Amino acid sequence: MFSKREEAEVEEGPQGGGGEVAEGEDGIPTIAQLYKNPPPEYYPIVGISLIVCIFVFGLFVKRANDHRCQFTRNTIQCVCTVGVILTFPIFVICYISGIIVPKSMAKVIFLSEAYEAISLMMFLRLILTYLGGKKRTKQHLKGNYVALNSPPLCCFVCLPHIKFTRKFFVLNEILILQLVVVQLVLGYIDLLIGLDASHEYPAALIEETYHHYFHILVLFSLLLAVYGLGGIYHTAEQHLARYSIFWKFVLWKVFVTVVKFQEFLTTFILKKVFNTVDLSYGPVSTELRVHIWCYFLVLLEAACVFPHVIRYYSLADYPSSMELIEEEMSSLEEGSSSSGDEKDEEEILVETAVVVVE
Repeated sequence: MFSKREEAEVEEGPQGGGGEVAEGEDGIPTIAQLYKNPPPEYYPIVGISLIVCIFVFGLFVKRANDHRCQFTRNTIQCVCTVGVILTFPIFVICYISGIIVPKSMAKVIFLSEAYEAISLMMFLRLILTYLGGKKRTKQHLKGNYVALNSPPLCCFVCLPHIKFTRKFFVLNEILILQLVVVQLVLGYIDLLIGLDASHEYPAALIEETYHHYFHILVLFSLLLAVYGLGGIYHTAEQHLARYSIFWKFVLWKVFVTVVKFQEFLTTFILKKVFNTVDLSYGPVSTELRVHIWCYFLVLLEAACVFPHVIRYYSLADYPSSMELIEEEMSSLEEGSSSSGDEKDEEEILVETAVVVVE
């Protein structure tokens, strides 16, 4: 994460930092060193970050408690809903850990990106639950026409419309799940290289050379995943109209994308702008100081976006009792037609009512 130049230099406090040298093989100060002689903005940042953390977790606990009443009847939808909105508290706790314990920065970034990949799988599963499950989704959407110019290929208006088939559904699933694999694998490799770069010069050179390529690969993988998710969404758009899928995805994914862009921008600024400027203070190097500010901005963004996100994950998304009865009636009708057994509506209604009561 930190360049070889910053790790090797002696950090002299320009404003009375005491000219201490950051101990440790990686050049990052320990907690004791940081709290003994921190930059003037450090304690206000930590205090505001703790307030943000309490605020975000308080909103999450309240919303999770609201969804708890649906756990028995709609278990999968409840778990996926809470799992997706948990992304924001996870990011908050990871980034505040990076501010308080600078040595944990590389680890907490990997943990936040790993959970983001898992939450994408939950978001896909959530969409399928809105449509009645994977099997019913394939049945409802089979034969519908889907446009191939879904985002990010929306500019290619010449692309044809094709019929939605099971193979096309599986292809979209693969496009979404590949982001999970790519992000976890590249994130783990980047973590290992970053940890080793603190001790070996060749590893540091590898980190500086390939770190940007990892970002490009993850970005390309993200575009493929968005295309796969868009293929399913646009095909079932009329069935998902009342669930505000667009805003749920945009607010959640835009926040994550902005966080990644800030990390990339921070690295660029450190190399191009602060390459010759010394903002070190005591044991805190220029690079670490800029990263602390970057992490603080992520916390503020989470506090601003999260209240809007939880508004779209309301209890109105869960099916009502009548919708459950209709769903059971349709499934029983499909089962009876396939087996050749015919039942009247009164018998079907009685059976479905019993199922719902149970």
